[in-house]
Amino acid sequence: MLELLREVGVELPGGAGLLKFGMTPGEVLQLLPPDKVTRHRQCMGLTLDQYAELRHAHDAWLGGLLFEPEWNFDAELDGVVLGFGGGGPGVTDRLARVEIQARARPDRPEATPVAWDDIDLFGYPAAEIVAVLPGATATPGGPPPADVAVGELGLRLSRARPTAEHWERVTLFGPGSGSWGACCAGGLVCAEQGDGLVGIMY
Repeated sequence: MLELLREVGVELPGGAGLLKFGMTPGEVLQLLPPDKVTRHRQCMGLTLDQYAELRHAHDAWLGGLLFEPEWNFDAELDGVVLGFGGGGPGVTDRLARVEIQARARPDRPEATPVAWDDIDLFGYPAAEIVAVLPGATATPGGPPPADVAVGELGLRLSRARPTAEHWERVTLFGPGSGSWGACCAGGLVCAEQGDGLVGIMY
């Protein structure tokens, strides 16, 4: 089980340790089993300094599209994939974003529990989770949207299709994400007309 801790980080499974916001890439790598780490090359993404407008870089960062050279790795632990991101301008070398994605395997169809206050964010139906998270809302009688942000928790839930029964991706934002304030009004919402794909896809 991975346990999400507000403004602190993520408790890794199997007693591997606490992934704390503010860690450097090297410190994060020391916690991860080397055989579970995958490094990525830059592809279909831009670095922070290649965006003409910071609001576009912020939108890309929120969606996991911003390429951060220091954080070009992820790790698969117990059926979930963890991705990592630094903060905004001035703190790109400090962990401020952890993305957790469920990856079902033929030999283990159930995703590893990702717990927030004892709520398994992947295990319960999406609508039930939205109903108990403060500040998260859904259309009465209908499914929640494909993407839900809960600003006061520094939490974002998403799934590939609005009709999918369970959340498939959880993103936890730490205190370092506040450095994006120079370009955006809030930590989880980019400025109006922000577009993380600007400069990536035409």
